[in-house]
Amino acid sequence: MPESQRMIDPYGAHYFALELNGTEVAHFQECSGLKTTATVFEIEEGGMNGMTHKRPGQSKWENIVLRYATNASQPLLAWRDEFLQDRFGSRPMNSGAIIIYDNDHREIRRYSFTKAWPVSWEGPQLNSGSSELAVETLEIAHEGLLIR
Repeated sequence: MPESQRMIDPYGAHYFALELNGTEVAHFQECSGLKTTATVFEIEEGGMNGMTHKRPGQSKWENIVLRYATNASQPLLAWRDEFLQDRFGSRPMNSGAIIIYDNDHREIRRYSFTKAWPVSWEGPQLNSGSSELAVETLEIAHEGLLIR
């Protein structure tokens, strides 16, 4: 079979990282919110009972939610603190990406976002009788998602 007709195996969703302003800052256990939607306007045509035109409206993006094991790394907490203490200026200009890697650490997909800031952080639920990882949650708002 010619190379152009071969099926390409799907990639796993288990190896991904967060990049902020060009620097990879962390690997995560879970990521959600990589979603875009657009408003649909329906316009009924007069005199034609079975005709409704659809037109695109505004696009919007969900917040990205990341869950990660608590570790000694500080960049995400420092980024969160920058916003809690109003040290970001009048408008956030941070860019970033969620990057999926294959098992050989080659980038296979990039979900880039712009004008991002942390809107929510949740610390781990601690239980001395458990052997589970301490997991933190970070929610990031942004103004656009480009998929490459």
